[in-house]
Amino acid sequence: MIAQTANAGPTPDQRARWPVHSPANDSIGEQMSSPRTRPQLQIRLLGPVELLRADGRTAAIGAAKRRNILAALAIELNRVVSVDRLMDIAWNGDPPPTARASLQGHIAQLRKDLGDGVKLVTRFPGYLLLAPRALLDVTRFEDLITDARDASDDEAVDLLRAALALRRGPPLADVEAEGLRRDASDRLDESVVTAVHELARRLNRLGRAAEAIDQLREAVAMRPLREPLVELLALSLHQAGRQAEALDVFRDTRIRLADELGVDPGVGLQEAFRTVLGADDERPQARVPSQLPRENRGFVGRGTELAQLDAALDDDGPIRILTGPAGVGKTALALRWAHQVAADFEDGCLFVDLRGFDDADPVAPEQALSGFLRALGVPAARIPDDLDERAALYRSVLADRRLLVVLDNARSAAQIRPLLPGNSGCVVLVSSRSRLDDLVATEGAVRLSLPVLDREAAVAVLRLLLGAERVAAEPTAAAELAELCDRLPLALRIVATRGSSHPHFTIRSVVDSYSDERYRLTRLSLPDSGGSIRTALTTSYRLLDAASARLFRLLGEHPGAEVDYFAAAALAGTTLRDNQARLESLVAVNLLHVTGPGRYGRHALVRLHAAALAAAEPAADREAAITRLLDYYLHAAESGLRAVEGSARRPGQHAAHPLAELPDLPTAQAARSWFRAEENNIQHALALATARGRNDRGCRLWLYLDRFRRHLGGPDPRELGEAVAQAFFPGHIRTSSIA
Repeated sequence: MIAQTANAGPTPDQRARWPVHSPANDSIGEQMSSPRTRPQLQIRLLGPVELLRADGRTAAIGAAKRRNILAALAIELNRVVSVDRLMDIAWNGDPPPTARASLQGHIAQLRKDLGDGVKLVTRFPGYLLLAPRALLDVTRFEDLITDARDASDDEAVDLLRAALALRRGPPLADVEAEGLRRDASDRLDESVVTAVHELARRLNRLGRAAEAIDQLREAVAMRPLREPLVELLALSLHQAGRQAEALDVFRDTRIRLADELGVDPGVGLQEAFRTVLGADDERPQARVPSQLPRENRGFVGRGTELAQLDAALDDDGPIRILTGPAGVGKTALALRWAHQVAADFEDGCLFVDLRGFDDADPVAPEQALSGFLRALGVPAARIPDDLDERAALYRSVLADRRLLVVLDNARSAAQIRPLLPGNSGCVVLVSSRSRLDDLVATEGAVRLSLPVLDREAAVAVLRLLLGAERVAAEPTAAAELAELCDRLPLALRIVATRGSSHPHFTIRSVVDSYSDERYRLTRLSLPDSGGSIRTALTTSYRLLDAASARLFRLLGEHPGAEVDYFAAAALAGTTLRDNQARLESLVAVNLLHVTGPGRYGRHALVRLHAAALAAAEPAADREAAITRLLDYYLHAAESGLRAVEGSARRPGQHAAHPLAELPDLPTAQAARSWFRAEENNIQHALALATARGRNDRGCRLWLYLDRFRRHLGGPDPRELGEAVAQAFFPGHIRTSSIA
């Protein structure tokens, strides 16, 4: 147990807070909120479970099962605990048939034992222990730690000591319910370690580090691999003049890290070691960081982009942003260029993976700055808590230095801005799936959009990873495989990794296995590592607001590779104006890319991911969206044919969903241009209508397609119409009947 400290500051009663978290508890909160009112009963769980009366007497709890029940209710103070859970806890997961009746008896006895401002009430589906938070030592402990966060150093020390003084031993020490006791211990032990770390950090800043050494030692024993905790213990021992002990702590931790994790101490712990050995403790020591990770094998191409990044070295205070879709190779390009130019930066290179698109939370700017400052020679004890102060110190340290700063996988401008140096001698390279428009607008950053690899480079990746002989033996199949991967480096690497594990497979057989769109995304994954194209796309999708996410799913019903904003609005069932911001949201995270005015493209793998998400939508919503899309193409084609054929145009049958917004096609030339842009989409819509049994709409789409082709020339329209008709509607339509 973390030792209690003499002169522990304010008593728990003096520091107790009185928030009430249930409307039903308002009257109790009002009754006991006065600073002159002393609680009549305290429930203590930080040690053996106890009921402590105002006169200091301990009230007997009685049966062990009753103690289990009280502990379960107290841990969930002011929240309902179900009868089933209470029985499960009281009888260790094996309640007998009489358990419910016995539970009611224990509840009745507890009501008699409690009183004094604590209520035990029946509330479906179980029971509720109702009391101010100040009556329970666990919540009082948590509130004191919360108060310390925003307090001055002196006040925080008092609050944290008061919190730690509440502990009397292992939580729920005499409770038989093992699962309940274990869960409470895990949660509270972590809170204790956090409180000790904060206490020691504050004391270190006050020059009183020796006061926390004993508690730090016990916290390190609980979390021996937590390097910031060990670092603080070493610095506290050093400040207390106990260098030999500090070096022992470092040595023991280095051995444990190597034995258990196979790693060396991190930058912060190594810096503490150098401080203990006698580094100047009064000012930061200038260091030359070299943090660039190793490059991945298999980088090819990108000569144009590398040349564009080289131009950044000639600019004044440049910030370059590499943006592009998931898996396009932004990090690989950033590292390739950074390693090529690292020698130009005599003061070193900083690198951080901001994890902006991971499943876990992104790296906070405070955390990234702390790592940078320590790498630059600033002792941990000198790093401020406040973000603005930490960023100001970072800029001051870099004021007369020339460094390359690589910020990988950034999510937003807010995450990046505190990490920007203040001088023009440093170069910043950011990679992100987001466009980071705010950084371009406010910081003058230059954005470089990274396209997929060209075909030659994509095949070169396969050649490098699959082997030159295999690719040379099947060049056509290798090119097809590259296209099935959308020429995305991540997809190519996954395919090559899986293919290299089966060297007896031909590349053609690999192509055949990836040709089926139903299973392509599933196969583009590495089960052992969890890496996959679907995972990468999902993390981008999760950043969308609800309306933009719905649009992305509905776009999965569009069968084409390119969509205009009229078709997108039809799918969403909304206006162009309302839909524009949602399309821009998709572009902002590179789930769509602009191909022309009002037109948006997407890679095949993105389309397949959207289609998979659309499949989970309610069937009625999907069918309605498809109907609106087909009717859009019918309306637009009808309007275009009217412009081409003039008064001779026979009006078609009106679609079921007349749309308020259609492309303006006032002339035959405008109509022909629209058809050339949408011909593939109309063909795809025709196939979609057929697949969904929309034969009426399919017939009309086929008629419009045939008529447009007649006016544009090319293949004999009758032969083309006959072929299309028989492919989609065998036996239903003959060209001669519609000439």
